[in-house]
Amino acid sequence: MRENYSGMCGFKSCEEFSGNGDWPEPKPLNMAILIGSWISYIFYGGYLIARKKPKWLLLWLPALILWMTLCKYLICTRCERYGKPCDFYYLGKWAALLFERQPDKTLDTAGIIAEGSTVAILQLLPIVAGIRSGRMILKYMLLLTLNQIAQLSICCRKCVQYSTDPWKHNVCPSYKQARALFFRSY
Repeated sequence: MRENYSGMCGFKSCEEFSGNGDWPEPKPLNMAILIGSWISYIFYGGYLIARKKPKWLLLWLPALILWMTLCKYLICTRCERYGKPCDFYYLGKWAALLFERQPDKTLDTAGIIAEGSTVAILQLLPIVAGIRSGRMILKYMLLLTLNQIAQLSICCRKCVQYSTDPWKHNVCPSYKQARALFFRSY
């Protein structure tokens, strides 16, 4: 039976996971794997759409741009890793180049909708576009799966261990997945 969470990080004791409270810097090899897997699935997804349903790029490319900008404004500017080389594709640094920090704000419905809809378009549109091309779909699904595994095990796992942002453990579905996968006893 689970006990109530008392720490802001979502665990009985935040110190249990964060040690001295310092969030370790991302490991370059892990980041190369994470970013490489993301680039692979994004480029192959774009290629699949361009090859099978070129007009759909008019929806897919704006979704990619919105994910890289609006979603980073609505999420990354409110994160404790803003301005730092974070484990989420180093996007804490990217957000700091584009937008001012918003420490008084938390993740809200707009951020959830923006992130969810852009990610859904980026990930699902290539599948629908290539539905009749089994080999292409298989390749795409493999790349997407590798990226999701890398993200959960490299980025989200560390967030569960070190984050003190309450909105992450209350709202973020990836945080909840990583907690369930890697920290079952909590």
